[in-house]
Amino acid sequence: MKDIVTQAGSISLELTDELTDDVVKMLDDTLWGTEGGVRYTHTATEENLRFTKKAYFLNLRRGDNLLSSITLIHKSTKFEGKDVETYHIRYFAFVSSLQSTKQNPNKKKKKNSFLDQQLINFFNTYQMPESKANGTPQLFHAQVENDNLRSKMFTEKVGFRTIGKMTTLTFSRVSPSKHPSVRRATESEKLKVMELSNTFYKDYAFYSTENIGRNDDVFVLEENGEILVSAQAYKGHWKFQHLPGAEGVIAKYILPYIPYANRLFNFKNHRFITFEGLNWKKGHEHRVQDFIGSVLKEFNQYVSFLWMDPESEHYKLSKEHVDWGVLDHLNSGSKSSIIIRTDHEDEYDRYASLDKFISNFYIL
Repeated sequence: MKDIVTQAGSISLELTDELTDDVVKMLDDTLWGTEGGVRYTHTATEENLRFTKKAYFLNLRRGDNLLSSITLIHKSTKFEGKDVETYHIRYFAFVSSLQSTKQNPNKKKKKNSFLDQQLINFFNTYQMPESKANGTPQLFHAQVENDNLRSKMFTEKVGFRTIGKMTTLTFSRVSPSKHPSVRRATESEKLKVMELSNTFYKDYAFYSTENIGRNDDVFVLEENGEILVSAQAYKGHWKFQHLPGAEGVIAKYILPYIPYANRLFNFKNHRFITFEGLNWKKGHEHRVQDFIGSVLKEFNQYVSFLWMDPESEHYKLSKEHVDWGVLDHLNSGSKSSIIIRTDHEDEYDRYASLDKFISNFYIL
């Protein structure tokens, strides 16, 4: 599908579900992260977007030239027992001429830029296809790095509000070991893993299952006929361009030359594993380390990244009972803000009271 949202002379704002070559190039060329902070590139953007069940691209063009692109990932979620068409803002990229320099957060612009105004109008008035077809409410949400001033300023203009936090957990082992109780799930067990994940995250906002059971990399820790830990595993690959401070100097110039330690971080070729729908039986939180360590061994990797809500009971239990390894001890856990845009004023506080789920597939 392709819908011209607005047209002003040669400039148009379009919503499409077609992933075009120029969008792929813009995303591949974008340095993610925050200016002066961690900067990196993704290496499999096109592959991951084509693997995504439903993605839309909100493209601003001047003639045939792409000026900016926002990737919106659709998923069906529940809120207080009712269906909601939820759209996760996965990427927001634009040409360098539209990028602003670092701004004073206390200095307000006199007026919105053309790009800002077009996007403000879109998020305030446009009804997305699934919402229109099903007659269900829609919600936009995103994860914004706390130091990303431009994104924070823009989302505030559009009407997004912060409702919570997300933190990164890093599991690392210089020599992971295989546990005999961890294996790939059978076809029938994949459905059980889905059920266990549904129960585990039943009270979370934005939870959905579209990235569970997508391939054969579903793993279980099973003992005496009972699944104690399970999840869908995905392989990730980043290339870092900048790391701030003394830690960045160590990671780039010293760590690569230290035997064994160099397995944990590779500045130019960093590979890792993430898990979708990671869940465990209550009282068996400590078995998570057996599970993740075994999957790392299976893939010949040494690091796993996970996003979790730092206010959730699951996060607190995992921090108490799981030995996450040296990288997590060195990293205090980078935090980002969860922001949403809903048409119902009274929903912001109700969403804020819930634990939040962000798909770990989006780490890739």
